[in-house]
This record gives sequence, C-alpha cells and structure tokens, in this order.
Amino acid sequence: MSSYRPRHLTPPPAAPEQVGPSRRSLLRGGALGAAALGAGTAALTAPAAQAAGIFGQDVSGWQGEVDWAAQADLGSRFAYVKATEGRSYRSPAFDHQYLGAGNAGLVRGGYHFARPDSGGPEEQVDFFLNNGGGWSEDGITLPGMLDLEGYSGLPRDYGLSQQEMRDWIMGFSNRYREQTGRRPALYTNLHWWNDVVGDWTPVNSPLFLAAYRADRPTALPGRWWGWEMWQYSTTGPFAGDSNLWFGGEEQFARFVGEYDYGAAGI
Repeated sequence: MSSYRPRHLTPPPAAPEQVGPSRRSLLRGGALGAAALGAGTAALTAPAAQAAGIFGQDVSGWQGEVDWAAQADLGSRFAYVKATEGRSYRSPAFDHQYLGAGNAGLVRGGYHFARPDSGGPEEQVDFFLNNGGGWSEDGITLPGMLDLEGYSGLPRDYGLSQQEMRDWIMGFSNRYREQTGRRPALYTNLHWWNDVVGDWTPVNSPLFLAAYRADRPTALPGRWWGWEMWQYSTTGPFAGDSNLWFGGEEQFARFVGEYDYGAAGI
C-alpha cells in the first residue's frame, strides 16, 4: 500500500458552482425518479430516536447550512457528505457540512458522485481524496462512498458496456484501497445496478442501498446478499436523505474504524 496522508480535514479552495442537475434532482424528479428505485416513496417521518437501530443521513449542496445539533437530537449518528463529482466539481457546501457534522458528534465521511463519462476511475479517486474523501483510522471517519446511479440528460450507462462499467468501478475501488487501506462503500439502487452493471459485485464492497419503502429491502442488486446501509427516505426525518445501519454497535464501530473490515453482504 502506498503512503497516504489523510486530507479530509484540510479544505482546498472552493470550486466553481455546479452546472446541471444533481443526484437530488435526479432522485426526486429525473429519469431515474423514485418509482424506479423501489416500491413506495412515502416519508418515514417518525424520529429515529423512537426506533431501534443506528440511523444517519447523507447531504449535499442542496441542503445548504444544516443544523447538525438538531440532527443529532433527532437521533442521527452518522453522515455522508457530498465532496466531489467527476474529476473537477467540489461541493461548495462540503467544508461546513462535514465539519459541522463532526462538531455535533456524528461520525462523518465524504462521498463521490461517479461520472464514468468524464474521466478514468483513478483520476476521480485522486480528486476525491484531495477534496475531502479520505479515511483515517480515528474512529470518527467513515470510509469514502462512491455514488453509482444515472445522471439526468446522459445515457443511464454513461456510454459503457456492462464489462466496461465493471472495470471502471473496480478501478475506482482498487485505487481507493491502494491509497487508504479501505474499500469504498458503494451506493446504488437495484434497477440501475442490475441494468447497467449486471450480475456482478466487486470484492468486499459494503452496499449502501437506496430503496424507499417501509420494510427492510430484501431484493438486492448484483451478487450482494446483504446491505450495510439502507437509504429509506428522501423526505425525513433527517435533512437530506435518511439512512439505517444494518447491525449493532460493534459492527458499526468496525465499519468506521478497521482497516480489515469485511463487508457484511458479499
């Protein structure tokens, strides 16, 4: 493994504003809207503190300034914050969202929106790492997450064959592991993955599954047989999207802090 210095606490200069639709607009009204992600999109609005489990959220520039103390009071324990997209876009909201979540006591990490049409996976990993996507064995930093889904206005497959998409994903995962010691978590949904990637899952890759429904999802993409995190709502109770960890405290602590964490579902 090459030498790696965690860079996720050193904010670089702000990037220009993003042009075009984002993951939020895509999920909430674009071509891959909620109907394509799973059955039902009714908000699960009961505060997480009223239910058993480890709850969290993910946010991007669409949420702007987040009241992180209020999120913690609602029961949020962890937060993924959009850091980058493609090879040149950095979220202008990343610094205050990431640091604010940590200051409120949430475990936090960065995520990267994959753009296989705009550069190689290794180049995008390096951009991600240099702009907030790092991981360190400190017990408070989530491993980076790769957001894999369609983008409004582009082909669902970004112009790649299934094998080319698999190679792109594996290239990203290998580069991230080479630089940090960890595999990134992979965020996706059943329909996009099965259509675009197919019957395949990369080695030891934690699944972050989008499926907006009232009960825990059992239909899984690719060859996964279990998920680590489930994104169950885009409309509350937390700012951004609301998520649930699959297991208990010991498993969560291992996911956050261990180099040799073994994914639960592959």
